[in-house]
Parts: sequence; C-alpha cells; structure tokens
Amino acid sequence: MKNFTKLIILILILPLSVKSVAQCLPYYTTNAGWTESEYYQIIDIDAEKLTGTSLPQHDKSDGTATSSTFGTGSFTTPVMATTDGITYTETSVMWPVNYYMACIAPTFYNSAYTKVNVTGANPSGTATNCTLNDNSFVTSPIWDKKGFIELSRQPSAIADTPPSLHGYIEIDNLPQVERIQWSFSATSYKRGVKCDIDYHDGNGWQPLRWEASNNNSYATFAEQGYQFEELIGNGDDPESLISVRWRIWDGDSIHFDETKTEGVTFTTVNSPYASQQVVRIHQIKIFSGMIPESAPNAVFNPNSNEIQYSISGNTIRFSDEFNVELYNILGKQLLNKKTKSIDISSIDKGIYILRVTDDNGKRLNKKIRL
Repeated sequence: MKNFTKLIILILILPLSVKSVAQCLPYYTTNAGWTESEYYQIIDIDAEKLTGTSLPQHDKSDGTATSSTFGTGSFTTPVMATTDGITYTETSVMWPVNYYMACIAPTFYNSAYTKVNVTGANPSGTATNCTLNDNSFVTSPIWDKKGFIELSRQPSAIADTPPSLHGYIEIDNLPQVERIQWSFSATSYKRGVKCDIDYHDGNGWQPLRWEASNNNSYATFAEQGYQFEELIGNGDDPESLISVRWRIWDGDSIHFDETKTEGVTFTTVNSPYASQQVVRIHQIKIFSGMIPESAPNAVFNPNSNEIQYSISGNTIRFSDEFNVELYNILGKQLLNKKTKSIDISSIDKGIYILRVTDDNGKRLNKKIRL
C-alpha cells in the first residue's frame, strides 16, 4: 500500500515539475520539491535553527559571499517522534552529525534571493530566461528559506597535496531509511554538489546523487536552490543501516554525460585539492521505518587518522571499514571479517578482546566489556 501511494504521488507531481523548462534544458535538474512519506521522520536538520555552538559562523555580511572561516567537528540533532504521524516532537535521543571544513549562516538567504531582494544585483545566468535564477522562470522550493550550512571550496594548503580542504557533512548508522530529503544552493548558476551513500555492505561509499558543475543542463538553477529527494527503500528492513554524506563537487569521470553523445562520460576528472564551487546545505530530513531509542554513543572525528569505534545497543560501529576480529577472554576467535559494524546481540555479556586493523596495517587492540 505504501509503494502504491508513493507511485500515485510521483505520477501526479512529475508532469508539474518539468513545466516549460523542458523546451530549453531537456536534462536540467527538476525543482519538483519533496513528496509525502508514510514513514517516520526521525531527523529534521534546519540550518536556520542551528547555533554557533553547533558550527563556526559564516564571516561575511550576506548570502552572496563565500565564507573564509570553517571548522571541523560534530554536533548532535534530536531524533523526532510522533504518536499520530502528523505532529513531531524532539526526543532526548541525540544523533551525531560529523562535519569537516564547514560553517553556518542561520540568518542568510540563498545568493539569488539576496541579490533580488536585498542588494539589488542581478542573479547569475541572465543571458537567457532558461538560466535566470530570479525565481520567475522556475520556482525554487527554498527561494525565501533562511539558513544554510556552507561547505569549504578551498584548495589544499599546498597545491595538489593532501589533505583536501573541501567540506562535507556526514550522518552515520541510520536504521531502516525509507527516504532522504535535502535542499542545496550555491553562489552562482550551474554549480554542482555530491551526495554519497554507504549501505554498510562492504562496498564503501557510492554515489547517490551527483549534480555536475559548469554544465548548462545540470543544476542550472543552483543559485536559487533545489530540493532533492532520494528513495532508499529500506523502511521495512530491520537489519539495514546506511550512512550518508554531502560534499563539494570536485569533478566526475565515471558517469555518462547525457548532454553528449551516448556512452561518453564526463571529461572533468576528480580534483579534490583544487578550488571548487560553493555548496550550501539548507535542510536534511531522514524518514525511517522505526524511531531509534538510542544513538551511537561516540562521535567519530572525521579528520582523525586513528581507528575509532563505538558501542551502542547491540552494535559495535567503526569510523571506517576495517578488518575486525573479536575474541573471548580465553582467546577463542568469535569473528573475523572486514566490516564497518558488527552485531553483538547474540554474544553473552562479558569481557572480550577487540582487534581492528586498517588497510595500512595500523592496529587497535582493546579489551571491551559487552
């Protein structure tokens, strides 16, 4: 019944989303907005409601300029709960959100809105109506929405040398995710963004949505902003866990470019150490088939070179995918596999030895109590 409902909604909304833009940009990214979900909305991050205790503050005067101040760390956001499926309230369960080279601007509007309504400047893409970011040709779902998290576009401190200073936001170990809704903008038109997903299946990060920069047919209206919706489909799978991250567009050479001859990939290769374009995340909503009663009890530092782990409920989670071995106190091996998390629900309480090794041979040996 849930899938049938979603199909009807999509049938109704898709014809409305393309408008007359299709005659100009047949491959442009739609501004269709978000649809309804019958699942629980467990996460609701709104950058307008974030404070300076969450992330560093944007250091410019309005949303047309790029910040020069960024930070790395984590903040927590409350898990939401409902009794009637309509009204949601915050619970005491706080879910960790990692960020790298990011800042917040809770009172700023997107760049195009600021130009049209505050500074009086022209938005980008004024050559034709097909690219005009003034909200007249294509309506932006976040046109007058305050607040965004800005991700650093900065090049590496030493040219072409790690570490990359491109920003990202990451939320880990989300259970039974049915869909993800998020909104994004940039400071000019045809600017890209990357959203990745890790299904915790041993394959690591995979592209979920990549919108290309510097292409008139992709993310054309980035300055006025988009709402994206990703249907994950794990709402009824109690064993599923995913992680998701949003990051700077740094090129693409693996996907087909639909504006070129069929079979041709993007020619822009990944360049994580070069200066790129601004990415701003305005809202993030996560829908799940269950309301978590606990969250990971440790926040992983995304900039740490150390092996990190946390124990929450019946799961041991790791900061990356590692070779994991688990032994009882007598030295009997209970587990040996490469993974990002292990289920300990069937293991008796007691003292155990956890041995974790990364791909470079770095090892963590830890006595733990389960």
